[in-house]
Amino acid sequence: MTDPQGGKSVAGITIDQETPYGFSRQPALQEQFEQAAEQLRTSDGWSGGGPKELVADLALEGGGVKGIGIVGAVSVLAEAGYRFQRVAGTSAGAIAATLIASISKADKPMTSLKGYLDGLSFENFMPEGIVHRFMDHHLGKPGAVLADAEILTHRTGLYSGDYLGKWLGPILHDDLGVRTFADLKITQDDDPGMSLPESRQYRLVVHTSDITRGELVHLPWDFNYYGHDRDSQDVVQAVRASMSIPFFFEPVTFAALAADVDVPQPGGGVVTCHYESGTVTWVDGGMLRNFPINAFDRVDGQEPRWPTIGIKLSSMETSFPATVASQSSFGLARGCLSTMMNEWDAYDVEASTAARTIFVQNSGIKATDFNLTPDQQDELFLNGVQAATDFVIKMGVRGRIPRSTQEGQRAAR
Repeated sequence: MTDPQGGKSVAGITIDQETPYGFSRQPALQEQFEQAAEQLRTSDGWSGGGPKELVADLALEGGGVKGIGIVGAVSVLAEAGYRFQRVAGTSAGAIAATLIASISKADKPMTSLKGYLDGLSFENFMPEGIVHRFMDHHLGKPGAVLADAEILTHRTGLYSGDYLGKWLGPILHDDLGVRTFADLKITQDDDPGMSLPESRQYRLVVHTSDITRGELVHLPWDFNYYGHDRDSQDVVQAVRASMSIPFFFEPVTFAALAADVDVPQPGGGVVTCHYESGTVTWVDGGMLRNFPINAFDRVDGQEPRWPTIGIKLSSMETSFPATVASQSSFGLARGCLSTMMNEWDAYDVEASTAARTIFVQNSGIKATDFNLTPDQQDELFLNGVQAATDFVIKMGVRGRIPRSTQEGQRAAR
C-alpha cells in the first residue's frame, strides 16, 4: 500500500526518510505508542540506583534477507527508549546483532542502524548470477538445479560470501572502532550485578554450526575449545561463519589449536576434555540454534533485572496447510535442511517465549531472495516497525515484559 504522499504504508505507518528512524505513524497511533513507552519506563524500567530507563537484551533470529525486518523492529524499540546491553544473533540476525552491539559500544544513536543497512547491496552476495534458486526455487526448474549442481561439484558453496567482509569490515573498523571481541567486552564496571561468567562477558554472541565436530558454537564464548584467546578473534569472521547458509555460501574453515577444556558437570566438579589441533568447518548457526532467546539468562538463580526481547522473522502460525511427504532423496535432503534451519525450536517459541517475542511478517519472502526490489525491502522494514509498535503498545497495557520462560508461560495463559 502507498500513502498519498508517495511513501509505502502499512497499518498507519509510512516510510518517511525525513524522520530519524525512517518512518512515521498516524497521529493517534503515535500518541498511543508514546503513552505505552512511558508506561513501560515507569512500571518496567531499570533504575540501578539512578533514574529509571528501559533496558533489554536482544535475541535475533536468522533469516537471510528477511533481516531487514529486524532493523524496523529494533528501531521501534530504540524509539521507545530501550538501551540494548547485550545482543545474540544467528545468520542475518548475527549481522544485525553485531551492528547493534557495536553502535551501543560506540555510544552512537541507534538511528544509524538503518543507515548502515541501507548501504548493504544484497545482489552483491551473488556475483555469479541468479543461481541461488538451488535452495528456494528449484522445484520445476531442473535446468537451474543442474547448473547449481555443476558449481557444487567444484566448490563447497554457490557464492564466496566475501562481500560481507567488504561491507561490514569498514563500518566496524572505521566508524565504530570494533575489530576484535576485546572491543566488545563488558565488565562489572559497565554492568554491576551481571551473573554471567567471565567467558560470556561480551556485548555480542553469534552462533555458528561446527559440522566437523558436530556441535553448536557460541562466539566468542567457545573460542577456548579451539585453543584460541577469545579477545583477539576477529568479529567479522565470526559473523561470516554464522551466515554461511549450507550450499549457498562457502563455509568458513577455522584452524583449531590443541586445547584442554574443563567442562562443568551437573553434580559439581569438572571433566577435562582434550582436543587435538586440526581444522574445522563452520556453517550457518541456524542449523542448530536459529533463535537464541535464552542466551543471556541469569546463571545464579536471581530475578532478571530486565527482559530479553526476541525478534523472530516469521508470523506465529495458528493454522497449517495440508502437506505432502518427500518423494525423492533430494526432497528429503531439502526438507531435513529446512527443518534444521527453521523449525526445530517452533514449539519452544509457542509454548514459552511468545510473550516476549516480536513476530515480524516476512511477506512470503525467502531467506535467499537476494534480488529484492526496493518496494519489498520497504515492506519488510515496515512489517518490523508494525510488529514492534504493536508489541510496545501491548506490553505498555500489561505493564511489564516477561523476564523468563516461566513468566512468559504464565503471561500466555
